[in-house]
Amino acid sequence: MPPLIRTPRLVLKPLRLDDEADHARASGSAEDAARDARSADAHWRLHGFGLWAIRDRVDGVFLGVAELHVAGEGIDGIAGDEIEAGWWVTEARRNTGVATEAMAAAIDDVWSRAGTVGLVAYIAPGNPASERVAAKLGFVVRGPGRGRFAEAMTVYELRKRV
Repeated sequence: MPPLIRTPRLVLKPLRLDDEADHARASGSAEDAARDARSADAHWRLHGFGLWAIRDRVDGVFLGVAELHVAGEGIDGIAGDEIEAGWWVTEARRNTGVATEAMAAAIDDVWSRAGTVGLVAYIAPGNPASERVAAKLGFVVRGPGRGRFAEAMTVYELRKRV
């Protein structure tokens, strides 16, 4: 099991079932929280990396999720075996650098843990906050894509610097 990751403002820990209620409160979606919490443990066991619960380092409040997982099928523009990055932060803490700080730490970890040299992400048009996070992390546009529900997306990629 991976250790906790500590950054100047955050603690990242593998997302678990006991995070589900906090996730639901922070995201406003019990359905998303249940899906994420239930799939995260199996992904960690199978791949050695996965979804991180982002918590405030001072008070432990759940702030969001830093995702690194095998993409799976159904995303046009992303192969099923690629490692997908994703992030979300509770509304009250958006635009404060939390997503960038958390994802930078999670990406550093996955480079060593998974032995991968590339990541992908997809962002819906009209989401400038996520586009800024992607740019700060070094992601570049790969091209257009479609999400699992055929919604238009832009696919980004990040290559490990060696």
